[in-house]
Amino acid sequence: MIFLVFFATLSFSFGLSYWATLSKLKKSNLLLAELFIKNRALEELNSQASSGINMSDDTLHKENFIKFLSDSRDWAYSYIEDVQKGLNNFIREVKPEIEYFGEFKKDNSSHPYYYSIKKITEEYEKLKTLLPEETNNE
Repeated sequence: MIFLVFFATLSFSFGLSYWATLSKLKKSNLLLAELFIKNRALEELNSQASSGINMSDDTLHKENFIKFLSDSRDWAYSYIEDVQKGLNNFIREVKPEIEYFGEFKKDNSSHPYYYSIKKITEEYEKLKTLLPEETNNE
């Protein structure tokens, strides 16, 4: 019965994590599309403005590229922080169940969910290695 509750909790946690990851992926795709549209609009605006301003195309492209890099960097840092927060939350929520399984896995090797939970535990440990050392110790 405990393993059934554990497995249900673990399954729910994985499902929630999966849903959150998909949600963030959709959000990042929308932000990327928005960035692409803004870049196109900026190129058009600059091409119209360059006829009246004495700015070379090379300088204009450099400025546009620098702005694009800056925006991309900001977005990437924000995305990385969101993913790390999500992973830390998942690890914090699932850690007690994984530790419980680690303590009693020898006694319950005949349990029907044993190999599933063992695989989940192995993948959980791999997931923890993706985080930086300072947040991985929570």
